[in-house]
Amino acid sequence: MHTNININMHIGRFYVWGMFFGGIEALASSSSCVCTTVPCPVEGKNYLNAGGGGEGVYTYSLNDDGIAVVASAEVTISSADLDHGTDTTSCTQSYSRTMDDDGVEDCDAGHILAHRLGGYGNQTINIFPQDISVNRGAFNQFEDSIYDCIESGATSAKLSWTFAYEDTTKTKPDKVDYDAIFTGGDCLELNSAFTN
Repeated sequence: MHTNININMHIGRFYVWGMFFGGIEALASSSSCVCTTVPCPVEGKNYLNAGGGGEGVYTYSLNDDGIAVVASAEVTISSADLDHGTDTTSCTQSYSRTMDDDGVEDCDAGHILAHRLGGYGNQTINIFPQDISVNRGAFNQFEDSIYDCIESGATSAKLSWTFAYEDTTKTKPDKVDYDAIFTGGDCLELNSAFTN
């Protein structure tokens, strides 16, 4: 079973959702998410489009405690997605804090797909607990490079992330591999690994 979620309309704090393939039952069974106004990630594929219509698939797996943690994601974006994301909310920030299990309590609610690239900060599916210095430093600079490649002529970019965890009980990833492959323009490929 998987959940298919598309944002059709966003007006203030109200959302209209398209849900298929038993998604409502799967969402109701998620107990690790503190948000009540947006769908929480569930095991398997979670679908969330970018702000300009770019298509995204976020794959979550269950850790040993039955909590859904992000394993990987793929999103294809174009210039239509640039600057069409959203900031985080108190809901997604609380969600990120509950997933920050390294004992330091120094994480941001990190966008998987960046706000500037069309990523929704108000959707827990696109959020993970991210080390504040990495989120606002090297990760941000990498996202700027992707933005510049699209703005300078790439017609699209296929972005992919792979998340690694210290062990199967953790909810905060300790490493993120990030790849970008471009169609058109002068950029071919960008990739980097980030500690978390």
